[in-house]
Amino acid sequence: MKAVHFGAGKIGRGFIAELLHDTGYEIVFVDVNEAVNQELNQYHNYYLYVIEEDYKRKEIDKVSALSPAAQPEEVTTAIVEADLVTTAVLADNFPKIAGNLAKGLKARLDAEKEKINVIPCENAILCGDMLKKEILATGILTEGELDQIASVPNTAVDRMVFGTDRDGRDGIEIGKDHELVIEKEKLTDPEKEPIKGAEYTDNLQKFLERKLYVINCGHAWSGYMAHLMGYKIIQDYFAKEENVEMTRAVMREVAALVEKKHGFTHQEMEDYVNFALNRFLTPGITDTVERISRAPIRKLGADDRLVGPASQCEELGLPNELLLKGIAAAFLFDVKTDEQSVELLSYVREHGIEKAIPHFTGIQEGSRMFAEIVKNYDELKKQYK
Repeated sequence: MKAVHFGAGKIGRGFIAELLHDTGYEIVFVDVNEAVNQELNQYHNYYLYVIEEDYKRKEIDKVSALSPAAQPEEVTTAIVEADLVTTAVLADNFPKIAGNLAKGLKARLDAEKEKINVIPCENAILCGDMLKKEILATGILTEGELDQIASVPNTAVDRMVFGTDRDGRDGIEIGKDHELVIEKEKLTDPEKEPIKGAEYTDNLQKFLERKLYVINCGHAWSGYMAHLMGYKIIQDYFAKEENVEMTRAVMREVAALVEKKHGFTHQEMEDYVNFALNRFLTPGITDTVERISRAPIRKLGADDRLVGPASQCEELGLPNELLLKGIAAAFLFDVKTDEQSVELLSYVREHGIEKAIPHFTGIQEGSRMFAEIVKNYDELKKQYK
């Protein structure tokens, strides 16, 4: 079996290609990085290092690479001959790969080859729909032709990956835990699983929400609290057990919501909270509080990681005290190099926190949540400023 994979970056090689390799595919990478391509074509292998297993080495072999710019015809041929196409390029780069994909799929259609799964593995909601739109925007295929030759499901992805240089080779350090969830009903054959180690679902939304609300919320919440407490590096915050337990407690608030809303079992959600915390506590990894907390206006959005779950907990009568504390902390994120932080704090100074809360979060004055956020804001300001 042969898979064509667009994107030989850290997620591409460190996550998706590992699953493809373990499923039994030969892998043809398509990437613009000539140095990476040269190494893949020279050795036809590369190495992963599993962080939690003392950086145990794993070989990924039977690999080669093509340049979409220098070898467009070869890319087209590879797509015609492939059993599966996958991507991990960042969804923002879909317009850059859409032309090569469209030409390959058109050639495949002309050659009367069977319909193929094109599975984008991107950290973006509805990435399959996004990719399909970009392929159609090339004008190379009509929508009818694309539907005839390719299935493009949406997915949810999650894995910790880091670049490393070992023995003069470009390697990748990976977290043991991972998640690739694929929309089952949009596959060419919903009864077949093209990638081993992936999860297949009829309800992708619940997995997307679980990640956004549990992992992204827990991470951002920790960042805003760590900033107030004076930490620069998030691992220093997590080095204290009481801070780990605070983050665990806020993620449990969110987990209770996801459990009630989407039907996950209590144990599944507890396991997922532990999965998230293990990521945050991975040894040897350094991340700044500033990076984790950046763009507070976006993160305070009504449907985003803090306000979204807090509001839904409120509607369902579930506890949300810690979530509301995190929202208050976000209004105190003061970093001069972060444009959104500057804008947020400027608005608070000019109009007051009472006007800022409904303006940025949609939480209305007079509500219980509003009163709690104001109270937390005043207390945190007094405690840490």
